[in-house]
Amino acid sequence: MRFSYLEHVAHEILPTIEIVWEISRTFHSDSDSYVSDYYQLIRDMAERHNGEDGLEKLQAIIQDFYFELGFSDAPEPIVGAQRILLDRVISYRTGLPVSLALLLQEAAAYAGVQTELIDFPGYPLLRFDNEQQSYFVDPLHGELLEGKQVQERFEDVTDDAIDFSWDMFEAADQKTILQRYLTELKHAMIHDRAFANALTVVHMLLAITPDDPYEIRDRGYVLEELDCQQAAVDDYQYFVEQCPDDPSAQMLRLQLETWAAPQHVLH
Repeated sequence: MRFSYLEHVAHEILPTIEIVWEISRTFHSDSDSYVSDYYQLIRDMAERHNGEDGLEKLQAIIQDFYFELGFSDAPEPIVGAQRILLDRVISYRTGLPVSLALLLQEAAAYAGVQTELIDFPGYPLLRFDNEQQSYFVDPLHGELLEGKQVQERFEDVTDDAIDFSWDMFEAADQKTILQRYLTELKHAMIHDRAFANALTVVHMLLAITPDDPYEIRDRGYVLEELDCQQAAVDDYQYFVEQCPDDPSAQMLRLQLETWAAPQHVLH
């Protein structure tokens, strides 16, 4: 299973948003209609704020995105794929922060406001640089944060386990963004018990990070759920060999031993 648009993300040949649209198309044949509707909405939004500039324009875009268009955080504690795939987030107007961040970033870009996605602990933020000052947008509900607020949030989220440094707030590269997005999507597909789709997402992740033992372990789990035991065995064995000290490796060893044991049939 190959995904050519994911194989060269390290070189950032395609815009991230175009790749994420392609991911939606993989799962939904009607995806393009939602994408087209969204671009019409953000074109209209850009025209309305044509005379504004800088921070004022960003604040206006945020206001429109969350209040006029009605985008909001997903209501469920554990979300399904419809809250992550961008075409369905557009349709339902609710999504995880990573999806809302990508949509808001594109809306701002159409209005001429360039933002960067930051790989913040918990969920990503958008950074906007204006007149030698950085502002950060919380995509959960559009709150605009400044430096001290961001530092306090970082310390709360990490529980002081990581030393704060502004070097961490550089723009995330495309590979990091897509890995984070696809990992969320994989977990959602598994939660939905859509294991065939989950397998597709794992293959997408492996197109970005070939031979990643953790993705191969997860592929083994999905294959097991799809009753492909021998293929799952191969993946589990690879993981155990590559990551023998991982806490899950011991459990998988026991599972592999159980599968390998002779099965006694009682007559």
